[in-house]
Amino acid sequence: MYLETLYIKGFRSLAEATITFQPGVTVLVGENNAGKSNVMDAIRHLTSPLDGRRDLHLRREDLHRDGCPEEGHRDTCRRAIEITGRFTSRNLDELAIYNQAMNSDHTSIGYRLTYTPPAFSGQRGTVSWRSGETETADHDPEPAARERIRHLYLPPLRDAQRELASSTSSRIQYMVERLLRDEDERRGFIADVDKRFADIEDLPPLTTAVAQVQRGLTRLTEGVALQQVGVGFADATLASITRALRLRMEQAGLDPRDLAQSGLGYANLLFMATVLTQLQDAAEADLTLLLVEEPEAHLHPQLQAVLMDYLAEEAARSQQRETTGDSWLGRIQVVVTTHAPHIATAVGPENLVVLQRYRHTDSQSEASVAGPTAEVGAVGDRPEPREYRSKAVAIADLRLAEPVLNKVRQYLNATRNTMLFGPRVLLLEGIAEAILAPVFADRVLDRSGVQRLRGTAVVPIDGVDFEPYLRILLTAERLGGHRIAQRVAVITDGDFFGLDPKRKVDRLGHLRGILAELGAGEDTARVFGNTTTLEPALMTAAPGNLPHLQEAWRNQRPNAWAGDWDALRTRPEKERPRMLADMFGQYRIRKGDFAQHLLEVSAEIGPLTPPAYFRDALQWITGKESSDAR
Repeated sequence: MYLETLYIKGFRSLAEATITFQPGVTVLVGENNAGKSNVMDAIRHLTSPLDGRRDLHLRREDLHRDGCPEEGHRDTCRRAIEITGRFTSRNLDELAIYNQAMNSDHTSIGYRLTYTPPAFSGQRGTVSWRSGETETADHDPEPAARERIRHLYLPPLRDAQRELASSTSSRIQYMVERLLRDEDERRGFIADVDKRFADIEDLPPLTTAVAQVQRGLTRLTEGVALQQVGVGFADATLASITRALRLRMEQAGLDPRDLAQSGLGYANLLFMATVLTQLQDAAEADLTLLLVEEPEAHLHPQLQAVLMDYLAEEAARSQQRETTGDSWLGRIQVVVTTHAPHIATAVGPENLVVLQRYRHTDSQSEASVAGPTAEVGAVGDRPEPREYRSKAVAIADLRLAEPVLNKVRQYLNATRNTMLFGPRVLLLEGIAEAILAPVFADRVLDRSGVQRLRGTAVVPIDGVDFEPYLRILLTAERLGGHRIAQRVAVITDGDFFGLDPKRKVDRLGHLRGILAELGAGEDTARVFGNTTTLEPALMTAAPGNLPHLQEAWRNQRPNAWAGDWDALRTRPEKERPRMLADMFGQYRIRKGDFAQHLLEVSAEIGPLTPPAYFRDALQWITGKESSDAR
């Protein structure tokens, strides 16, 4: 059993969104403010906490504003929040107990939470529950069944050392309380603690101190009513006992020490371990959704990978748990939010959901405010209301061919690239282009353009097979028509186009055909190319580039460079680019190394001038996107 789909309407930035999850682990990626935490909170509202302690409640401020001014909503605005979960199982017998929530497909169950905020003069909103796909006004007839689906929330970690070491920390208390649910065991534990406290009270330093105080007290009270002093601990309770305890940690083989002496990363893992002890309670629920926000905090990449492996193993192990009759299923499903490539690439692309923030323009709303008798021109003169919304694209919903997923999976595993994390992507052939792109940007872009390039995912694919990357970035999902990328630029060249007629390939035309097939117009994706490779293109871009090329070539072939360059100069000018391209293959010059030397030379004798196609690509990919009104 697992949460397959979450439908959200009117919740914060999620005006209307559908998020698809995988049975084991699903990772939500995206920029800041993309809506990842909003999705996690929606799940928390839809399900009960595993420990029964709900600390998150819907408020008026959670209602999506539809671009309204602060003073209120328009008549056409959404008035309620709806969060609907569709749960399914590979074994339909697991759903039998939820017969009142069965959907019409008879393969899934559903629960819908509706929250209507109070009027601005009111104090409390209205919460209602529906089961299944019915539109009836009747409430969920079996809330007890719904309570069998729960969540365990692990918040973003910021200061685990303080949380675990503080006297106000409740982590140890939670762990001890779960182990002492039986009242007799709890009383026995407290009685045992009281006995050990009494042993401490009899230690000589304490008894000596009491005796000294008693002498003075006797002199002061013996004439009236003699008093007797003693020392002891306060009455023991679980709270008072655990409040005095501190978790300690050290590398295996050494005595545990105070957490202040441990690194932040391992302290965060210890915090996670205390929270994950609650997973033992998952055996008392049919489904526990483990919600982990930004687990990468303070963890080096290897620890991030180990953590993700652990979470995946816990989910997989729970699916193997055998059950009989109406006993708890004990299934665990993991949902993670992250900004870290090592976390995202620890799972396959099909386990990723990309959330993005986009600008929504609603021209209809402006017309409704103006009224039915307003003139079209008058409405058009007003600025259109704008707002930012969140969109979700689950890669599993793109229905990509397995070879496409395999290639992207292998590339992400090898490079940990951020191509799925942002709305702009620049696809390049290799490392040489990636090395030179920032240098070219400094030459042709203004300050804001350079900053936008830094916010662009630069993807050197080490080849010319751009198709898998274009398909995963630009395929529109079925429900909302959204894509992972808002803008994609491809920079390629004519290795075999215009140089060798026997191997002539219209690569640019082929790539543009793929864009047309995907329905990606020129405002979304473009291909920029040349008929020669990058190095010959640099030769013809500007006369001032020749000294750079010569010095870089000298660094590659220190003993033979002069003869190479003299031979190049003897050829007619129009043949030189072709000869330079052939020399790279003839002498096995590594283009990445050559690009590094070009950078060193440019630092000494001045900047390179980029070829026109490279310049155009940089200017376009860093330009402002048109408004996405979907």
